[in-house]
Amino acid sequence: MIGPLSRGIGRTSAFGPGAATAPPAVANPKTAPGRRVAFFGHDLAEPTVRKRVDAIREAGWSVIVYAFERARPGGAATPREADDAVPLGRTVDRNYASRLPRLALGILRALRRGPDLRAADVIYVRNLDMALVAWTSSRLAGSRARLVYEVLDIQRLMVRPDAPGRIARTVERWLLRRSALLVVSAPDFIDRYFRPVQGFTGAWHLLENKVMGHRLGEVADRLDRTRAAEPPWVIGWFGTLRCRRSLTLLAAIADALGDSVRIVLAGRLSEEDIAPHMLAETLDGRANMAFRGPYANPRDLPEIYSGIHFSWAVDYLDDGLNSDWLLPNRLYEGGLCGALTLARASTATGRYAVAEGLGWAFPEPLADSVTAFLRTLTPAVYAQRHARLLACDLATFVDVGGMRDLLVRVD
Repeated sequence: MIGPLSRGIGRTSAFGPGAATAPPAVANPKTAPGRRVAFFGHDLAEPTVRKRVDAIREAGWSVIVYAFERARPGGAATPREADDAVPLGRTVDRNYASRLPRLALGILRALRRGPDLRAADVIYVRNLDMALVAWTSSRLAGSRARLVYEVLDIQRLMVRPDAPGRIARTVERWLLRRSALLVVSAPDFIDRYFRPVQGFTGAWHLLENKVMGHRLGEVADRLDRTRAAEPPWVIGWFGTLRCRRSLTLLAAIADALGDSVRIVLAGRLSEEDIAPHMLAETLDGRANMAFRGPYANPRDLPEIYSGIHFSWAVDYLDDGLNSDWLLPNRLYEGGLCGALTLARASTATGRYAVAEGLGWAFPEPLADSVTAFLRTLTPAVYAQRHARLLACDLATFVDVGGMRDLLVRVD
């Protein structure tokens, strides 16, 4: 079972030559009472949106959530915040043409709560389109709150060489000049995009996709980080399942290794990327592959990670770009729950996993490399690397006070 949080929790570690280091955080005094955040999110039900809102409240600030909703498969309802949420309407994932008029309508809906916008001390936004909605509505309402712009993924649009890409980058540069702080979840976003592409030289803050410390109590008593270091080796691919190539690779590994490997999938299927029939066809006839369906995060982490040897932290959705730069949630969740990481070499995730002793990174062709590795992996080698994982400070996986530090910088 997992022990108490260690004192060093909240640190940020470098993970290879040339790794960027965020500017030093301000000390963490208690936030003054009565401070307010207006949070603008692209999808009220998206886990990272809800995680950020929870963290702001835990930091002692009040928050009003202005958020769009996304249509859910089967007409499932979007969960709402327990206290104060301002619905801005519905948008469609990655359909920018149909999104623009809905964003304009969202501005009008946000203005209905003009007094709350004027009372906010900080406007916290996720993604470029939400930054436009937040900036426009808050300024029309007469707010002069400081803008915090968070980017957890560099969308394909932002790196396109055509006219839409150039327009999007121009709009973002305009917003960056008006932002008090840029927040990223991985240093490569600064080194590979914001500095060289956008010419950004302003203040930025690293807020990794770690498990939030204030929610660790929900799962700590049920976490079992021990593992039986023997085949069949169990690989877990959890979270939002978007990467079609990962599904194909995992199926190839399952076919090559047969009974010596098991592959477990769990989470929300992104049907824009992996159609349900594609998943069903992949699982059909493969007894060593299974899909557990959606789960609640972090409540269900102990159950889905139970007995999982490896967390699949591979992504090809934006190969050579965002997929190479990001540090995903599953990297930290897997480590916290006792699963070693399987990643791609020459990516930020792979560099981090190897440097921190959290797992292995493999060259292309990936299916062949992973298959050869698992075929020759001995219990002794696994146990040695797993012991190194368990020896890591919990700050490697858990964030305590990260949002407080961020808000202090803009208060």
